Amino acid sequence: MNRFNEITEQIKILKDARDILHKRYESSEFHKKKEKYPQSPAPLSPKDEEILKLLSAIQQIDKYIKELQDEQFTLLKKEGA
Repeated sequence: MNRFNEITEQIKILKDARDILHKRYESSEFHKKKEKYPQSPAPLSPKDEEILKLLSAIQQIDKYIKELQDEQFTLLKKEGA
């Protein structure tokens, strides 16, 4: 069960990091423009490109969280078997 607890802690850390990045994204001008005009392709400024990197980082974190959750599920199934 030690590995399970380790994974739980890693998931918690990744979720905290994701929340921080998401708050930063939501406060950006890029996000505000997208909320106001969702279908409009707006030209990107250098700041907007940084925000797109934030979105990419959030997606990567989500991917790692999912992988860790899958590993946790596998460990739980082995414990129950």
